[in-house]
Amino acid sequence: CTCACRRSPRGLFAQLRADRAMGGVAASICSPCFGGAAPPAPQKAPVAYNFQGYDFAPPEPSAPQGAEKVVVEPDVKLATPPAPPPPPEPEAPPKPVPTTPITLETMQGEWVNSVGAKIKVEGTEVTLNGMAMKAHPVRLGEDGTVASVGGIWQLKGWKEEDQIEFKEAPSREVMEFARSVYWTRATEARMQQWTEQMSGLGYTGSSTNVLSRGIEGCMPGSCDAKAKIVDCDDKQRDKEELALLNKLINEYRLPGLMKVPPRKVIPDFSNRGHTGLSVEHVHYLATSFKEKGFQVRDGNKGHDVPVLVKQPRNSDLGQKSIENWRSKVKDEPGFPPMEHYERLFKQDELFTSLGNGHFNQALNLFFCESKSIYKDAKYTVGADSALKEAVYQGVTAVVLKPDIPLRERETISRLLNSKREYKWNVREDGSVDILDAEEDTSTCKQFE
Repeated sequence: CTCACRRSPRGLFAQLRADRAMGGVAASICSPCFGGAAPPAPQKAPVAYNFQGYDFAPPEPSAPQGAEKVVVEPDVKLATPPAPPPPPEPEAPPKPVPTTPITLETMQGEWVNSVGAKIKVEGTEVTLNGMAMKAHPVRLGEDGTVASVGGIWQLKGWKEEDQIEFKEAPSREVMEFARSVYWTRATEARMQQWTEQMSGLGYTGSSTNVLSRGIEGCMPGSCDAKAKIVDCDDKQRDKEELALLNKLINEYRLPGLMKVPPRKVIPDFSNRGHTGLSVEHVHYLATSFKEKGFQVRDGNKGHDVPVLVKQPRNSDLGQKSIENWRSKVKDEPGFPPMEHYERLFKQDELFTSLGNGHFNQALNLFFCESKSIYKDAKYTVGADSALKEAVYQGVTAVVLKPDIPLRERETISRLLNSKREYKWNVREDGSVDILDAEEDTSTCKQFE
């Protein structure tokens, strides 16, 4: 050994005494030369290298075996809680109801009413869902302010800003207890609400083209579209309503099919919320018959099958239907003359329509050779043999028993309207097959 303890005599003596007292193990522990073994060569620190495109860093030296590993926790700060949402802005106070007079200028532009109609006013002419209401212009009072829209709506006044209240009555004398109908100025948001509402009420597929409809309530606004929208799957709802319509018609129908002349038909009291028909739509159909020719039904193609009730004249609903229609014809010019219907009212029996009422009254315009409200001309059959047969003999119809209750009549009328786009078959025995009907989303033609 060449260490200092071996070169010095004093150190050698001390080492020998220690070896005797504690043995070689103690000497090897205390000796800087590890008991005579050569000390390990010092290790060079690893060097980091850098080659082109690659970096190499040596691993950190590991702790000696048996040493306790010290884990240094990172300094993690607690997450800052999200800031509370700002308080909602207080709603603006309602604007005061306008007190300005409602003049013809006020009425100009586009509106949506509370029973589902899109309305446009230009001058005194009122357009309902794209159809000019020739018989019902804006009427002014003696003071120059608006009094009514024809014989349909009587002006009551402002309801709120951009909303006007009308009373659904033929004259101001009887408007007090009539139902209110509200006109709201058409904005983008309001039109979106209107579209969603009408879709929920069944105005989809072919029903979106309201001027092509040929049955009761065929146009939003000419029927009451204020009904609540059922919150359920559309297809499931359609299936259930078709099943209900099929059930009611088959339950109350008379055996077989009948050809019923249109001169024996008036609207049922239950039909379209007891409001009757639209004179403009009756003339629209008559004009279509005249210009395009009458389209005969073939299978499930062509015009709708009328659904009628065979009604004794002296029954309760028979009398209500007569009085309701008599009042309608008297108040609204443009329908066939009252003398035409009075001849029917003297007979013991008549037929009231739950579906296709506009269609039958359009044929009556030809029977009476009435004057068009759109053109300076009369409706004449001419050489159209199919039209002649429909006018004088009628078309095949499903006829229901007179004892069908009022509620069921209303349901059938409503479903015939909202399920108009479904093509259903009528068998020769008068039974109908609606359950497997398929939706036709193509545009209807004439009164199909």
